[in-house]
Amino acid sequence: MNKYIPSLISILVLLVGTYEADAQCRRFARQRVISTLDDGQIIGQITSGTIGRGESAATVLEIDQSGPVDLILSTHNNLGNVTYSVVDTRGTVHGEGRVRGSQERISIDVEQDTDLIVHIESERSASAYTPLGCVALATTRVIDETNEFDLLTKE
Repeated sequence: MNKYIPSLISILVLLVGTYEADAQCRRFARQRVISTLDDGQIIGQITSGTIGRGESAATVLEIDQSGPVDLILSTHNNLGNVTYSVVDTRGTVHGEGRVRGSQERISIDVEQDTDLIVHIESERSASAYTPLGCVALATTRVIDETNEFDLLTKE
């Protein structure tokens, strides 16, 4: 039994480290997205994840209502230049570009029940060390004054 203890401790340390990185990434996402909100805007969806330098990832964001939506993309400085592309399931390209350690806001006019596919890729590391960093995505939209859940403005 004693020969398995170092392996069990290593696994436990790995799991705790992974959980802590995920929690830090969620905090990063909330701070970055909330800091970019304008007056009269609300967050629709928010998602985040940790990737390594030179890696790529993709996610699907479901948009329920038609109209203008702002997509906020924020990356950690450790990832270097991150390229992104935003397309919908119909093949329409809504945005492409590059961001480095700050927020990029992409305004998109979508139809109801649209799925947006966001693909990101960080630049390759020049050394053997591959730093990790967080990427956060969020959709925001202008608050509708006739929102059915806004009890203060209902007559």
